[in-house]
Amino acid sequence: MRTSVSLSDELASYVAEVASSADENDAEAIREALRHGRTQDARVADLAAETDRLQERVAELETELARVKNEKRLLLEEREEKAELVRYVEQERTAEQRWREAGFGTRLKWRLLGMPTTDE
Repeated sequence: MRTSVSLSDELASYVAEVASSADENDAEAIREALRHGRTQDARVADLAAETDRLQERVAELETELARVKNEKRLLLEEREEKAELVRYVEQERTAEQRWREAGFGTRLKWRLLGMPTTDE
């Protein structure tokens, strides 16, 4: 197939540059540019597919990150609740120990008036 083309100054200088660097004539330089363009189209399609795959992966990772952050928050809340329970048990243990160590009169007074708390 024979075709005549008109090129802008920019494209004409590009063809001349390619032709001179590859020791080719203008027609071969244009054919090479067309071949190169076709391979670039395929590369663009591959890169677009890779971009889509990576965007899906990013979305998956963001979902996973949100799930892990939520789990971490729940674990921290649970840890705080357990720490509160430990403090309460220790206070109760201290009160029970004070009750056992107190004399009969002190226990009788505490029974009537209530045991004073020891806020540390």
